[in-house]
Amino acid sequence: MPTIREIACKAGVSHTVVSAILRGDNERVRYSEKTKRRVMRIAQQLGYRPHRSARGLAERRTFTVGICFAWAMAEVARHPAMAFVMAGVSEVLGQYDYGLLLRVNPSSEGFLPPPHLFHANEVDGVLLVGAVRHDDPSLALWRKSSLPMVLVSTPPEHLPDLNSVDLDNFGMAVQAVRYLAQQGYRRFGLVLPGLDYTCHRENLQGFEHALSELGFPFRPSWVWTVGYTADEGYEFARRFFALKNRPEALVFLAEMAAIGFARALIEHRVRVPDDLGLVVKEKFAGQMKCLPGVAALEPSYFQLGAVAAERLMGLIQKRLEPPVRERLPVPLRVEGQTQEVIRP
Repeated sequence: MPTIREIACKAGVSHTVVSAILRGDNERVRYSEKTKRRVMRIAQQLGYRPHRSARGLAERRTFTVGICFAWAMAEVARHPAMAFVMAGVSEVLGQYDYGLLLRVNPSSEGFLPPPHLFHANEVDGVLLVGAVRHDDPSLALWRKSSLPMVLVSTPPEHLPDLNSVDLDNFGMAVQAVRYLAQQGYRRFGLVLPGLDYTCHRENLQGFEHALSELGFPFRPSWVWTVGYTADEGYEFARRFFALKNRPEALVFLAEMAAIGFARALIEHRVRVPDDLGLVVKEKFAGQMKCLPGVAALEPSYFQLGAVAAERLMGLIQKRLEPPVRERLPVPLRVEGQTQEVIRP
């Protein structure tokens, strides 16, 4: 790889000038715009890339972002969405020539690690990823941390000013209820993985809001938590169809459990939407292709990771002022129909 001295020789200037231009420093070393353009052109032609460690010492940055999950890595690996989140994060950090330092969460089970998992001399900022519990004690500590951070999830209600990027969990449930109401349904149930997590609590709030908005009753007994696996969704279907009094439409926001629920519907020849109105949230695109007539909410987890990384870089570079709070809309598609995707 070419050195700064080689660029300086070819450009006909001192290596001090070249170093200042490549660092963007025009206060201590003076140079003309014409010289800057010539040096940058030659550096690009020669394929020069600054050494990250040397660049970090010069600019007092590590050029590294830390990332950790609210779950053990074995759990993270089981969920396809996390791979897309990581891809989105990597895409954006690569544009800034930043590296990524992954730290394993020693606590897991939906609880984030405390800030001392990362040191300020090894990362410039941190991404905290995954559904978090509403009573997570580490969130208040991260709020006080001097390290720029973005939570890729929904903070609890008592910490509304925590930097966060997430899907629009509230609007997702509202959109699902409105869609089913437009199809003529009047009796609605909600299925969630659990209610210990902030994102699912927002789903419930959106569901209640939409029913109130449309003048439909909310029945707490028609809100179910089913867990996180396809087998649990299959078992829920057995219990659901054994009920004498049940809703005529479901907003099913437990992504992995929806796979097992769909299998049970096919086995029992339950037709969607004729026998049951159904909106599901997909963990990955095309998950519900086996069930024509189902309406699927399609979150972009790649975009979620990319936006979170972009906002963190904005905080690191001081282009953004905290708190950062962003919620990404989630489109709805009807499986088996050629109609356009319904945007929220």
